[in-house]
Amino acid sequence: MESIILNIIDKLVSGNKLFLYLFFFFSQYLQIIFPPYPGDMVLVIEGYLSELVHLNIYFILTIAWFGTFLSSLMLYKLGEKEKEKILHSKFIKFIFNTKKFLKLKNMFNRHGPAAIFVSKFIPGIYSFTVLIAGISEADKKLTYLTIGIVNIIHHTMLIVLGKILKENWVIIINVLKTYNKYVIIAMIIFTLFYVLLTRVNKKKFV
Repeated sequence: MESIILNIIDKLVSGNKLFLYLFFFFSQYLQIIFPPYPGDMVLVIEGYLSELVHLNIYFILTIAWFGTFLSSLMLYKLGEKEKEKILHSKFIKFIFNTKKFLKLKNMFNRHGPAAIFVSKFIPGIYSFTVLIAGISEADKKLTYLTIGIVNIIHHTMLIVLGKILKENWVIIINVLKTYNKYVIIAMIIFTLFYVLLTRVNKKKFV
């Protein structure tokens, strides 16, 4: 998928800049709706292109943020409207591990919007967390504010790094892949430890 995206961007750079901006918007929108899509890679490239072909970095950031914000609100509204029955959708099951629903819901009930903020920096769970926020009918104003702030921080970091590193933007992608790998490993270890600890505590009270 990454090579296809790079080919598309390469063609758009030499064409009408309007289509390039539309692609940036669509990429961030798609990443939230379809998390396997490498939207973070596109953000880094956006920063690089702002330096290479003199694109307005503030306009790029605004477009990327709006795409993410709009799709996040759509997921929230979807969860709010459909409630838990949305988890039985084949499409949702294909994209998300719905078995994590109860854990995420409990975490959200305990920590509220803070769970959304943290999930943005944990691979693969941000979109599902926003969906859970809708299902849980979390406070809209606070949820929307959290979504807006965390995505400004996240997008700015990646776009600025791409702008600074220029042709070396691939370094960031490799770092992100390593980061994602270790975060996933850490989450697995933590989950196993938590399950083991829970079972040990249950045996003590039997």
